Amino acid sequence: MVSEINLRLQLRLLEVRRELERLMASLAPSAPRGGTSRIRGGGGSHARRSAKADDIAFMRLDQRFNILIATAARNEFARRSMGLMNALSRRFWYQHYQQVADLPLAAKLHAAVAEAVAQKKVKAAATASDRLIDYIEDFARKTLDT
Repeated sequence: MVSEINLRLQLRLLEVRRELERLMASLAPSAPRGGTSRIRGGGGSHARRSAKADDIAFMRLDQRFNILIATAARNEFARRSMGLMNALSRRFWYQHYQQVADLPLAAKLHAAVAEAVAQKKVKAAATASDRLIDYIEDFARKTLDT
């Protein structure tokens, strides 16, 4: 069974996603150095793909980035919960990104999370995560105009 995709559900999902993403971004800096350096590389890849307007590659990188953050956070409950939410959000994104997405901005926001995690700055990682979710929420609201 495929769940319905609509703005109201997406906004409710983002309420929970915001809290879990902030938690994972706050936990991820405590990961071993190798894990945080892979996250930094993932943020840079987002920027390169958005510059080329390579939307499919961007979405694949986003999925990989989400997995890296969840793994670095080392909380299996958050990771499992985020797996479902990211899949639902990705479906919403895919349905609307051509009309309202700003790939360079999304890439910049992902890179900010990655950089804060790589530098092991817990507060900055949480703030960067909130800014990324702010963008995703704004993206969702803009779908009303399409």
